[in-house]
Amino acid sequence: MPESNRTVMRLQWGLHKALWNASGGRLGRSAVGMPVVEVLTIGRRSNAERQILITFVNDDGCPAIVGTNAGSDVDPGWAHNLRANPEVSARWDGRWHRVLAVELDGDAWERVWKAAVAANPGYADYAVGLTRPIPIFRLEPLD
Repeated sequence: MPESNRTVMRLQWGLHKALWNASGGRLGRSAVGMPVVEVLTIGRRSNAERQILITFVNDDGCPAIVGTNAGSDVDPGWAHNLRANPEVSARWDGRWHRVLAVELDGDAWERVWKAAVAANPGYADYAVGLTRPIPIFRLEPLD
């Protein structure tokens, strides 16, 4: 993806995050026709809390988030954070949950990837030319 497109995407998500935060998660519950989840990760090196807003695919009642990183050939930072600290807080549908972020592989990965591409064909565009596997995490409630 050209850097100018990545810059526009960052700006759009920044505005989305401002709306989300100002409304306490009541506004901005969807983006590009997909539902949005807020995940509070713990930085793998900093140990600081990090907020991400990301679209998700519903996987049998659990949000599943896809780490395309807008077509970059490196995993998003939040994926590294979830691998290091998989027990996190997440908010969707206006409620907070303690969740375990489980990285999918095999048939589970295929199922969610197909659902994600069906919901947003742009995911397939991001995957073109990548040399890394795209991480997908299922957020399984612990509460």
